[in-house]
Amino acid sequence: MRTLQGNIPGYMIVMILSMGAFGVMGGALVAPALPTIGRAFEVPEGQQGFILSVYTLAAALSLPFIGYLIDVIGRRRVALACLLIDGAAGVSIIFAPSFGVVLILRFIQGIGIAGLIPVAMTIIGDLFSGEKRLQIMGYLTGIISLGAAVIPTLGGALASFDWRFVFAVYGLGFVFALFFLFTLPETSPFHFNAGSSSDNNNNQGDKTNQNTAHKSPIEYINSLFTVFKNKSIRNIMFQPLMNYFFLYALVTFFPIFLVTVHGFAEIFNGLALSMQGLFSAIIASRADLAARFMTWWQRISIGFILKGIAFLLMPLWPTGSFLLSISIIIYGVGFGIVSPTIYNRATKLPPQDLIGSVVAIFNTMRFLGMTLSPFLLGIILGFTTLNVVFLIVGVVSIMWGTFSMSQKMIA
Repeated sequence: MRTLQGNIPGYMIVMILSMGAFGVMGGALVAPALPTIGRAFEVPEGQQGFILSVYTLAAALSLPFIGYLIDVIGRRRVALACLLIDGAAGVSIIFAPSFGVVLILRFIQGIGIAGLIPVAMTIIGDLFSGEKRLQIMGYLTGIISLGAAVIPTLGGALASFDWRFVFAVYGLGFVFALFFLFTLPETSPFHFNAGSSSDNNNNQGDKTNQNTAHKSPIEYINSLFTVFKNKSIRNIMFQPLMNYFFLYALVTFFPIFLVTVHGFAEIFNGLALSMQGLFSAIIASRADLAARFMTWWQRISIGFILKGIAFLLMPLWPTGSFLLSISIIIYGVGFGIVSPTIYNRATKLPPQDLIGSVVAIFNTMRFLGMTLSPFLLGIILGFTTLNVVFLIVGVVSIMWGTFSMSQKMIA
């Protein structure tokens, strides 16, 4: 395939896209196993979600620095480091003697997971342009959605045998790192000489990347603050926080809800989360169709309202009823509407020389939402019940959707 840097072999594209699946394994693979892990370490329900919170907290804290390293030392080195950290910390959890050690290792693992999707997105940006870049980025989004649909089923199935099997899967990171080491070249324009055939636009891009690569950490941090001077960018940054706050309310507490309230086996946890991911992927893949009939802020508002309705319905279904799947489908549709819309806004709004900074902040807010959700809702759960938690989340989601519609954030 002919690209900005010559012919790119098909296997290399597959490897880049596969990073999207690795990037969602941190939560999607482990979430169905939370009840089993909780029983193994005798951890109460309200604290089981910390297994997800500590990894997302690590990702949120490390992502701005990882974004800086992607520009300075190159995509390939960061990708290798992230895969090795992810694999080593994940496999080590198998031998954890206590819940505290599990949390420490999950924190370390979160640092590795944080960079996988941003690196994949950056490499695609290096290699492709125009419609081809949009097409490959669409493939990446599809892989992420399909991974979110399939991986929970795998996690639930493995947890039904032994929770340690779930963390053994992270050993694939070592195998994938070896493939990267021997087959993936550096794609950064600063580290890769595209040759004399580059046009003026590519040469200008090289200069921009050289300037970015020579930025000190302080200059990079200053560029992050500069982003927030743009009100439209500042406003859109709150959307990933709320989007993933509600997602992790579902990912963390719905499996516990199925097992403890409705009496389903752990394998159904994976199936339920997979159903959500599948419907999200289907809807997200048709984002262009929804855009023909609704503005971007209407899509955001409707998506959050649908997710709120899904949560409000959860306590109303009969015990042990498969009607719970209706809530999962509604949530999947809402998430599939919101996600591509806000990702598009995040890449469309910023000037060219600040796109990397905006993507780093955007993903930091995404991980912050993942971190806050299990923590805050876990506190609420300590004083109430899962039904009350879902009702609160449902009301807040609908309120956020209504607020987004009233704001019509600056286009």
